[in-house]
Amino acid sequence: MNENMSYANSVFDRSCVEIDLDALKHNFEEIKKATTDGVGILAVVKADAYGHGALEIAKTLIDSGAAGLCLATIDEAVELRKHGITVPMMTLGFTDSSRFEDAVKYDVEQSVYSYEITKALSDEAVKQGKTIKIHVKLDTGMGRIGFKTDGSETEEIVKACSLPGIEPYGVFSHFAVADTNDDEYTREQYARFMKQIEELKGRGISFVKRHICNSAGILRFPEMHLDMVRAGIILYGLMPPGCPEPICDVDLKPVMNWYAKVIHVKTVPVGTTVSYGRHFTAERPTEVTTVGIGYADGLSRRLSNGFELLIGGRKCPIIGNICMDMCMVDTTDLEERPKVGDRVTVFGSDRSADELAEALDTINYEITCDVGKRVRRLYVGG
Repeated sequence: MNENMSYANSVFDRSCVEIDLDALKHNFEEIKKATTDGVGILAVVKADAYGHGALEIAKTLIDSGAAGLCLATIDEAVELRKHGITVPMMTLGFTDSSRFEDAVKYDVEQSVYSYEITKALSDEAVKQGKTIKIHVKLDTGMGRIGFKTDGSETEEIVKACSLPGIEPYGVFSHFAVADTNDDEYTREQYARFMKQIEELKGRGISFVKRHICNSAGILRFPEMHLDMVRAGIILYGLMPPGCPEPICDVDLKPVMNWYAKVIHVKTVPVGTTVSYGRHFTAERPTEVTTVGIGYADGLSRRLSNGFELLIGGRKCPIIGNICMDMCMVDTTDLEERPKVGDRVTVFGSDRSADELAEALDTINYEITCDVGKRVRRLYVGG
């Protein structure tokens, strides 16, 4: 057990995630090496930094040289501002017009994708006697939000960018399949993006920052890095699921390690049933080890009866249904008997979050985001 692990094991009572800030800094340096010289790196810290804890993650990434932060909601941005974070921030998606007062007050750059949104933001900026930077969102093929790029909304973009109190600072889009082998579609998206930018330039609208590359785009399409890139899942040491090999060598280290503790151990006779629903019946004398983690902590109930947790580096299958606050594993075959207080690993450096994602037929993004708020975050390194 290394020093960090010993520390983590001594300061939590049932479950924690250990966040390795040294691994985070290492990943940022790897991303810098993969990014074209002179291109700024926006750190995506939305959704509480993918479950890692936005404040500590943001501070570490700023110290590492991040050009700014990307958030999903105005509340996420305001929370960081209130904790002294002063670097540029932008929201990537929807902000209700009722929150534009805070957007202007706290200097949070806004994504806009309609004239009506921009007009409401303009009115608030004028009201406060300020100017707010906007990032014009273009829909190049994601089909989510954004101005159309077929030329039919060019006039609307020009009108929006010409409103008082509005600074057309950035323009961006989002790749739909940069993490697959469908490179033709990605190149089509990029071509639509650049064509619309040129059309706007011809109408007198220019932008300081153009950005379209997400994590996969950073690693696979350096010719598309433009002025800024948006690093997300790769900051946290995970690759976009199914992503083809990057064109450059990149050594990513998992930042999150999820641990729990053994809270009880007993042996039950043949025929004993375990947990709600009695879906497990012991077919041999079975050592049942209860672990202090359950679905309220983010360990999905769909992992019941089969998925394995690590105790002493050995995989131990979950038996019976996962409960809200606890689960049980079969440790009968362990060479060394588990004891109350022993550490249990869900995922981390010893076992990728991708294994949970595969078992749940989802993606690693969801796994880290779903770790519950009552699970203590412990920060090491940095």
